[in-house]
Amino acid sequence: MAELVRDRGLVLHTQDHAETDRIVSLLTENHGQVEILAKGARRLEKTWGAALDLLNLAEVIYYRRRSGLHLLREASLLRRFSQLSQDLVRLEAGLTLARWARELVPKEAPDPRPFRLSLSFLFALDAGGPAEILLRAYQLRLLALLGYRPALNGCVACGKTEELVWSPDRGGLLCRSCGGEGEEVPARVWRTMDALLRLPLAALTRLRLPPEDLPHIDAMLSAFRAAQLAR
Repeated sequence: MAELVRDRGLVLHTQDHAETDRIVSLLTENHGQVEILAKGARRLEKTWGAALDLLNLAEVIYYRRRSGLHLLREASLLRRFSQLSQDLVRLEAGLTLARWARELVPKEAPDPRPFRLSLSFLFALDAGGPAEILLRAYQLRLLALLGYRPALNGCVACGKTEELVWSPDRGGLLCRSCGGEGEEVPARVWRTMDALLRLPLAALTRLRLPPEDLPHIDAMLSAFRAAQLAR
């Protein structure tokens, strides 16, 4: 018999199903990432359908099944991050946050930390925090939280802080003496990334990033994520 569960969750993704149904991916507080079938969610008379819009925080009551999709019984809106939709840069950051959480957080894993991390950064984005900084900080912290913390304060092999290159396969920064190859990472870039990973959330709002460093950081994060997930 299916268990009836009540939980809070962030809507990471929605997909239309059949004529009136919707499949909703939620990052929940107590059950990790779950997929729930919301029958009739696209009907106009379903008052809780809007609660399951992308990036909303909702309370859900659902029948938890041992296999396949869980079945929604009820949903209520707890928070809509309405300021995100007023700024395209901020909205894109929120959507990227949701995509990373959906792709990285394990399904059905009862760990509240990814939910709390994601929720805190959505609140910060909605409150007007610097989107470019908050997004990169979130990406680094989500990787670290899930066991993929990159080495960002020196060579992963010897600790040296000079002649460092980015080696995703080795876990982060690697000096040339330890086999590092390729373009050297400017010290200001890896020190900024280390600060993004370590600073309290409130302090991130005072941090400033040179615009020219953003593509470099994004490329490093993308390569590191791909290398870790390929293991």
